Amino acid sequence: MLKISQISPPLALVTLFLTVVPCACLAQTISKTADGFDLPVAPPAGTGFYKSRGFRSGGHLGEDWVTDGGSAKGFRQPVHTIGNGIVVLARDIHVAWGNVVMIRHSWIENRQIHFADSLYAHLDRINVREGQQVGKGQQIGAIGTNHGMYPPHLHFEIHKDLGIGVNHAAGTRDLRSYWLPTEFVMARRHLAGGGRNVPTPVANFLLPTTEHPWNLGHFWHSPKKKSTHPKSSKSSLSHHSTSTAQKHTSSNTWKINHYSDP
Repeated sequence: MLKISQISPPLALVTLFLTVVPCACLAQTISKTADGFDLPVAPPAGTGFYKSRGFRSGGHLGEDWVTDGGSAKGFRQPVHTIGNGIVVLARDIHVAWGNVVMIRHSWIENRQIHFADSLYAHLDRINVREGQQVGKGQQIGAIGTNHGMYPPHLHFEIHKDLGIGVNHAAGTRDLRSYWLPTEFVMARRHLAGGGRNVPTPVANFLLPTTEHPWNLGHFWHSPKKKSTHPKSSKSSLSHHSTSTAQKHTSSNTWKINHYSDP
């Protein structure tokens, strides 16, 4: 019998003044398990691209991908989902992120179901919508510059902690909350049990607003640390109603990206 395992510690409290705004809701919380993962540019192996910047605990929490021969050649090149999943974020959130797509993946490994979020940032355009089911290799956007803020590149992350979203202060900023993206993909190129429909945890994380953008210096460099240990998805799912109630009690200071109840 398959057991469900998920790393999803509760969100860390952050001193912010954010407002609650309505978000699009997922039509359902079922997704197909991955049959394997590929790199997000020129799949399956990223031919013609290289990492200009890698993952560093406490610092850069993902990878930056650019094209061989100069990053400018990568502008508007396709970005693909690394595996089957459901889109939990697809919008322009401005600040240091720009256009962002996040996809929640499930996969079977060691007779357990696992979950992770892949994040694709600074996109020139977004080709998918929140709540959409996507398949491995499907184009979800194109490489951009975050509205001219950076040279063209794809910022790519994989989250163990499903509560992070685009809020780095909500995680531990190390490998307790994140996967090394390329290593994650290469270790799971081909997986058994792909294509199964499985219940998938809902998305529930913080987003900045135009009226209340994050103070990036405080937000990225002085995060509050978590002391919790990874929890199984059963305990996480049972915790959902409690954590949601707690967040609603402080809705004047939290902006919640809450899609739907399972």
